[in-house]
Amino acid sequence: MEPYLGENLIFLISQPRSGSTMLQRVLAGHDAIQTTAETWLMLHPVYSMRDQGIETEYNAAWRKRALLEFLEHYADSTAVYDDAIRAYAQVLYNHVLQRSGRVLFLDKTPRYFFIIPDLYRLFPKARFVFLLRNPLAILNSELSTFVRGNWKILARYRPDLVDAPALIRAGMELLGDQGHVIRYETFVQNPEAETEALCRYLGIDMQPGMVDYSATPAPKGSMNDPTGIHRRSRPAADSTDTWKTLGDTPQSRHFAHACLDAIGGDTLAALGYDINTLKQTLGPAPDPTDPSIYPWALAVEHRNHWTPRQHFRELLYDASARYPRSRLLTRLGACNRWIRFYLKRAVAAVTGRAVD
Repeated sequence: MEPYLGENLIFLISQPRSGSTMLQRVLAGHDAIQTTAETWLMLHPVYSMRDQGIETEYNAAWRKRALLEFLEHYADSTAVYDDAIRAYAQVLYNHVLQRSGRVLFLDKTPRYFFIIPDLYRLFPKARFVFLLRNPLAILNSELSTFVRGNWKILARYRPDLVDAPALIRAGMELLGDQGHVIRYETFVQNPEAETEALCRYLGIDMQPGMVDYSATPAPKGSMNDPTGIHRRSRPAADSTDTWKTLGDTPQSRHFAHACLDAIGGDTLAALGYDINTLKQTLGPAPDPTDPSIYPWALAVEHRNHWTPRQHFRELLYDASARYPRSRLLTRLGACNRWIRFYLKRAVAAVTGRAVD
């Protein structure tokens, strides 16, 4: 029996907060396409063969070794495991299609940017749609939707903001003409023409009513856009420039400049965005050593990995809010808390008691 190669699959690859839910809703208006809330279906099967990136109670590294030994001694090759993943996918995706009576399944899972080469290897006959958006618009959306001033949780979104652009760029280069690229800014300016071109790539005819998705039911499930999609009934260009508000405050302007530097000018250019133009629009970068600025380097690094110097920098930021008019008191306050914290850690190391 021939392996399942994804002939009826569409993978929508994007960063989170890039407009993927809007594009999904447009495509869901076609009577050939079935979709759901984000499935995350392919992440665990693929990651089970990786050395990093997955945590389990049962020791993922041992599980991988056991699987490789099983395949080495009792199977023809590790390619058998790829066939097993394909069979798993075929059962799940085709079951949904059979229930719906449709012929194409659209899997919109933004974190698939981690596994683009794997998806392409496993499902070479699938269609891959890459949705790009100005990374500063994505940063602005993450900050306003999820972070909301709590800079200390930004680290959980680092892969979305910093890693995804390079991984998506690599995926686009890997697929070449076999993928289809859409830029959010272009799509919302002319959704009819962009949707028609996308339908041609997918091998289907554009249908009336796709662009106006007011009558298209939202996919069931919690893994959906919690905000923007519900404000409109069709693609609109009114949010393409909201990222410029990042330049309004020193804190957000610092994050914006640092985020662009972390992504890199080459990757931005490959995605269609010019780093110098974006920076000029923001205005000059603030001094990151200013105690009132929460540093990007801290915000995107998990605090368990901080050095003592980084921990002191966070205390300096906290103290600057308490003593905004006195640099001396700011430093004294930070030093006091830093010394107390590390004394507690030293005591805990000796006594075995947890740090408060």
